[in-house]
Amino acid sequence: MKTPEWVRRVLGLPGAASVARQSTVVDAALERREALQGLTAEQLRERAQTTASDSPHAEVLALAGEAAQRGLGTEPFREQYLAAAAMLDGSAVEMDTGEGKTLAGALAAAAFALLGRSVHVISVNDYLAARDAEWMGPLYSALGISSAAVAQPHTSKERRAAYRAQVTYVSVSEVGYDVLRDRFRLSPTERVAPARDVAIVDEADAVMIDEAMVPLVLAGTTPASGDDTAEAAELVTGLEAGTHYEVDHDGATVSFTDAGLDLLEARLGGVNLFADENIPTFTRLNLALHADVLMRRDVDYVVEDGRLRLVNTSRGRIAPGQRWPDGLHAAVEAKEGLTASGAGIILDSLTVQDLLLGYDLLTGMSGTVIAVAEELTEFYSLRSGRVERRLPLRRTDEDDVVLATPEAAAAAAVDEVERRHRTGQPILVGTQSIAESERMADLLGGRGIEARVLNAKNDRDEAHTVARAGELGALTISTQMSGRGTDIVLGGVDGAAHDAVAARGGLAVIQVGMYPSRRLDAQLRGRAGRQGDPGSAIRFSSVTDELVLNNATRTIREQVEDPSRLDDARRHVITETAQRISEAIRADLHRSTWGYTRAIRRQRDTVLFERERLMPRTMRCASGSAISEDTPRMPRPSTASARCC
Repeated sequence: MKTPEWVRRVLGLPGAASVARQSTVVDAALERREALQGLTAEQLRERAQTTASDSPHAEVLALAGEAAQRGLGTEPFREQYLAAAAMLDGSAVEMDTGEGKTLAGALAAAAFALLGRSVHVISVNDYLAARDAEWMGPLYSALGISSAAVAQPHTSKERRAAYRAQVTYVSVSEVGYDVLRDRFRLSPTERVAPARDVAIVDEADAVMIDEAMVPLVLAGTTPASGDDTAEAAELVTGLEAGTHYEVDHDGATVSFTDAGLDLLEARLGGVNLFADENIPTFTRLNLALHADVLMRRDVDYVVEDGRLRLVNTSRGRIAPGQRWPDGLHAAVEAKEGLTASGAGIILDSLTVQDLLLGYDLLTGMSGTVIAVAEELTEFYSLRSGRVERRLPLRRTDEDDVVLATPEAAAAAAVDEVERRHRTGQPILVGTQSIAESERMADLLGGRGIEARVLNAKNDRDEAHTVARAGELGALTISTQMSGRGTDIVLGGVDGAAHDAVAARGGLAVIQVGMYPSRRLDAQLRGRAGRQGDPGSAIRFSSVTDELVLNNATRTIREQVEDPSRLDDARRHVITETAQRISEAIRADLHRSTWGYTRAIRRQRDTVLFERERLMPRTMRCASGSAISEDTPRMPRPSTASARCC
């Protein structure tokens, strides 16, 4: 039974931070707004240079709200003020999809800047960072606040200038790699020096939890050994699962059996693969097997223009500039018949969690924060709370349909899409991978139904595709919707056909298969029913979905061997249990990874501290004047704290 909200607050449980207690601050801000409305643009900027001492948060929020009205032509809702006030107070905030998180984050960023802080608004990708910086720019300009964005193509000079702005929009990977690259600069003047003061993390759960375990790796390369890598790929081709190799139960590792090793040694002329001189060959064979069996095209990577491009599976997007280390990248290239590049050498690494803990103040926002409230408390000491919807939820969440096989689930989903599509209702189909999105498009195409497909192969058209998903009769198939950023407005971008779409039930979200967590399911469902609009959501899955098989207990595995014997209630229990197990495994992996990296982190901090101590003590700012650094910028590493930065 769910613990009542008031009990959670009394006990101080994670996710129970009361956003409502910011009402006093918001009331004061709205009252001060009245006095600001008569000011000229110049007077408003002058007023922004001083902050009332009696209620500084109310004053800066009032200024930010007035700037939003003047610069953007948008009057913030009370709920957006509440969210901004909670972030000013150091809490992560949950706001449902379509409730205006971008503006709420900008109000908080402007307020922090007016209080003299340097702010990074951290997003999941470059597109959102650039879009939001441009979109919210007039708000900052109205207050005389400098703002900028950092993107992958930017030069060091452009990055340095952007980080000098009071508010900088940047993706988590770009700021992370800038921190890593700065560690290799030979003088302070070469650094881009992102100041880690205040971080407002958009899609906080995706960045702070889902991405926390993935290290940002700064890599170099060794000379390519294409012939040897290609030979290894050819040798493992045609090996049989269960006979020549075995995959562990969760599909994470693969290893040769004795029979497989005997076969390979025979193919290589009777060599002993365990002899010292053959260890490099054995390593290449293991990499080739991993690439052949575990790395999946159109799931883990795509091949475009003769190049291998990695897919961030948690976001459904291409990961630009990234490659697998230790020879795996070259092994996958050989598998696909591409020219093998050199093996990657890890020069330095930084986990997203360590990157974010380096900020003096950390906050964020997302549509599904409360689901990870315990982890935010455990790993970041960050409290969280929820801002309720401005208008009542009118979305209908229909019962899940759980069938015997993924093929049956896909067929049932196609039937549902066809039925709804005939009425003109806009439909968003959520899939688990590029391959599945294209398979659904093919199944629908076979019935004469054309769909727009959004996945990592065509994410350049992302904003346009998502924005049109609410048009009358629109059918959109997408991989993971987390971090897509663009709102789906009923009736199209301008909402011209809003009433006609609403009369047909609004946006219908149809999920095919199971995501690794209920939180990701909720993010997809949240695309329907924004701002009080009607909508519906339904999920089609099976007891033999990959997620179920990878996370099944022994009992469940035995039961799904013959799914026809399972009744509907038992099928639902099995899928729900597998999803909870998946969530628990991810949380345990997060804890384990965090623990394993502490010793390495303390060693790295010691080295960086000594390096910083020996660095020249002067650097030049953007204006060219010299700035004296009397003390090292890096803090002395602590051997006692797990939150050293």
